Amino acid sequence: MRRLWGGAVVGAVVVVACAKALVPIEDGPDATIDASVLDASACDACPQGQICSSGTCKLSCDLPTVKCTSDAGPICTNIKTDPTHCGACATSCKATADAGSLPPGAGNPVDGGVPFDSGIGWSLGSAMCDAGGCGVVCDPGLTACTDGICYDTQNFHDRCGDCTTACAADTEWCNAGHCCALGTAFCGGMCTDVLTNNANCGGCGVACSANTPNCYNGVCSKTCVPSGTRQAFNTISVNGNTANGCWAGNPCAQGTYVGQPANGRNFKAVNQEVVCGGTTACVKNVGITTYQTSSICQGQFDVYCDATKVGTIDTTGKACIGDSMTNGCKISFAPISCTTLKFIAVKGTGAICCGTGAPDQMLTGVSAW
Repeated sequence: MRRLWGGAVVGAVVVVACAKALVPIEDGPDATIDASVLDASACDACPQGQICSSGTCKLSCDLPTVKCTSDAGPICTNIKTDPTHCGACATSCKATADAGSLPPGAGNPVDGGVPFDSGIGWSLGSAMCDAGGCGVVCDPGLTACTDGICYDTQNFHDRCGDCTTACAADTEWCNAGHCCALGTAFCGGMCTDVLTNNANCGGCGVACSANTPNCYNGVCSKTCVPSGTRQAFNTISVNGNTANGCWAGNPCAQGTYVGQPANGRNFKAVNQEVVCGGTTACVKNVGITTYQTSSICQGQFDVYCDATKVGTIDTTGKACIGDSMTNGCKISFAPISCTTLKFIAVKGTGAICCGTGAPDQMLTGVSAW
């Protein structure tokens, strides 16, 4: 265990009495405390002027103990090791360092794609006395730092690996005592991108199999090689969540902008969706067209390949017209085999175009390649 000396000093005194023997507390020549502080029945009442020391009434305390006063009266104790009389009779050690506003968890930022180990966080430990100085004894797995607090330095963001190393505020987290970028974990002696690493997919040592050898977003999936051309996800699948605003056409059927109701779908509520299918293909890019005016019917769309979210397309302030493969309204990701593409309305921006209220987004064309 690591100890922190010079801990908090308070005036509380523990009620104690005589005992028969010295009890070992720590290793070392002074590592004993008179058991009189532990056993109140060791001595009968001593005559006036005497004190119970080592189980016998005496005129003075046996070394290395000294006479102190407690609520129970005079006692003999070793002020080098007694946390209730540490260094001086009136000094009582307590683990009362102020933890301030520290959270009880590991103190890492918001999840960046990899579930964070919450760890133990911190505790105030237990008071102890060594060589006449107050200190803190930490539970296993925690390290005592100079502020009197015991930290889980394997996981705690601002005490990562040791008491003085703080990870970057919003871009790093503490993993196995090392500051790693969000989305990575400390595997095999280095911070590894466990969102894309085939040998450490989603966590250290999680290797993708031959059937699903491609790691994407921390999940093993099938390997594929995109053709680079637009794939025929041309069929719209209508369900209870399908966008049903003023335009109710099929944006899946074309990859270029056509500003007609037959070619577009209007989203009039968050979480409404458009699902495009009709083929199975390897995809690493998805692009869209929306509405011809950048300040009307734009917003954010979460994009899914089957059940896997591959990203979010934000068309705020853009005129996403022309060819959806080249107009800049797209996302790119690791190649993945898809049978459906799903677009979910997340947030509408700009003026409304159908008068139905937020989000009032428009989807008029889709390409996947």
